[in-house]
Amino acid sequence: MNPADTQIDGIVAPRRTHPLTPLLTGWRVLAGIVAVVSIQNIAQLVEEFSVRRALIALAVLVGVLVLSILVSALSWWRTTYEVDEDGVTLRSGLLTLTRRSAPRDRIDSVSIERPLVPRILGLAKVRVEVAGGSDSHLDIAYVASGDAETLRREILRAAQQAQAPEAGPDSAELHSAGPGTGAPEEAAARSPRSLDVDAVRSFAYDGVTDGEEIATVPTSRLLHSLLRDLGLLIGLAVTIVWAVAVIGADLLFGDEGLSVGALAGLLPALLLAPQMLFRRVESGWGFVARLTERGLRMRRGLLNTRTDAIAPGRIQKIALSQTLLWRGPDWVAARATVAGIGEEIGETNSAGSVLPVGTREELGRTLDCLMTPLGTDDDLAAARALLTSPARSLAGHRAVHPLLWIKRRTQAVVLLPHAIAVRRGIITHSLEIIPRERIQGVFVTQGLLGRALGAADLSIAVAGASVLVEGLPLASIEALASELAVDAACGRRYGEQETWLRPRRGLPQEPAGAVAA
Repeated sequence: MNPADTQIDGIVAPRRTHPLTPLLTGWRVLAGIVAVVSIQNIAQLVEEFSVRRALIALAVLVGVLVLSILVSALSWWRTTYEVDEDGVTLRSGLLTLTRRSAPRDRIDSVSIERPLVPRILGLAKVRVEVAGGSDSHLDIAYVASGDAETLRREILRAAQQAQAPEAGPDSAELHSAGPGTGAPEEAAARSPRSLDVDAVRSFAYDGVTDGEEIATVPTSRLLHSLLRDLGLLIGLAVTIVWAVAVIGADLLFGDEGLSVGALAGLLPALLLAPQMLFRRVESGWGFVARLTERGLRMRRGLLNTRTDAIAPGRIQKIALSQTLLWRGPDWVAARATVAGIGEEIGETNSAGSVLPVGTREELGRTLDCLMTPLGTDDDLAAARALLTSPARSLAGHRAVHPLLWIKRRTQAVVLLPHAIAVRRGIITHSLEIIPRERIQGVFVTQGLLGRALGAADLSIAVAGASVLVEGLPLASIEALASELAVDAACGRRYGEQETWLRPRRGLPQEPAGAVAA
């Protein structure tokens, strides 16, 4: 069903997700049962295998699958969503009806995720990010891919109306996404071949084709960066050594060659190594970032694709990293902590990865779009100097006690006029930049060892994350805590957000009367 069929004066009426949703949610229960039983009892299952037992197990699995699909179908029937004058509302629940809402004046962004199986079926999940905690989002799963783009624009239009209800003719509105949304005479003047090329390009990049191009990660650079990633190489090497050790020990000391127990011991390594490699590939495959009037819009993914939009005003922290073997080609990875967008631990394919592996020019454009001024003469040069220079050579606060010689050489805290920067690492350089006006709290802790060494730890909290600096002398702790506490008390006042510093590169302005991108 097309959203246009259920619109009343531009408002999407209550409706259900795609009818195939129960199939997509029901099979997960079966997959989970099979995975748990197989991993915990693989040796016993192989030794006691028989055709009769296999048929019984198959019948049980079919019954569980049918039951889970029926339950999912009932849940699907009870689940509806709508976009109205108040925002987005999602009603769900089998026995107890639950109502979740995203007020339109608190909607930060709308992302579209396309996992592998739904993508094959032409479906997508729409995620509405709301200002709040790390779990403040609504998931509308699943809708047709084309309807997902339309629904995304409807939600953004509602959010835009809340942000500027009395906007005049000179105020910029959201422009339409995708090719063929311009004036009719302009579309008519374009050749059919041009329209076909635009359609293919829009399909390949999941509609992320409008706006100024900020960064694009070619496949060759992504694969080359993986070969130069020490962490990934070490993980793969450990996996290979473990596999060789298990097989060698079983062949040397076993009675009947390679046993089922050895295969069970190899299973974690055989599963984790490809998963680790695939996650890294997924995080940067087909990555493209473009600057639109809603912020930085990104697309990424090989089998599971997703599109995200990050508003510059929601950035709480920027983290840059450069491993040892990336220094030759001068590649850098960038992540952003965004208020209201939670990330799972170890998750790489997420909205926070704003540049999986980028050149110096792409890093500069990305920071121009997202990073607030640092207060230096050349902020980009200052950020690069903080990242690439040895930590021990930076002028800032650091550990001084001889017993903390590792932290003294690998960690430095630099207080800038408008931000605080924390630099770590020798093999992999990492730099965390926190705008001082985004700081929510400053906490000082001191354990038994810290009391003996005259050192303490400083924790800097922002929305959705915190940065811990360990082993600083008490004099540095007092100086930093007293100054940053003022930022935490004043800079985070909600009524003063209009006075917060903005990134150097402003958002593009579109003519009034356009539709949400």
